[in-house]
Amino acid sequence: ARLLQFVTGTSGVPAKGFSSLQGNDGNVRRFTIHGVALETCVYPRSHTCFNRIDLPIYDSKDELEEKLKIAITMAATGFDIE
Repeated sequence: ARLLQFVTGTSGVPAKGFSSLQGNDGNVRRFTIHGVALETCVYPRSHTCFNRIDLPIYDSKDELEEKLKIAITMAATGFDIE
């Protein structure tokens, strides 16, 4: 639920499923994972208007898990990471 909240701005899946997930403009926006260069951003970044998460290309799954947990926790407490 926290990952969904981080990426979409809502913790619940729509009643009709992910295929009916909407952006802030009311249009259907797919849940999207976008790979980005690590030089672009160190931590995962969400774009809730578009239901998109930018994930840096990390060297390991452990690093991805660590950075994602930090980003989600910081967003939940009202802090932003650049």
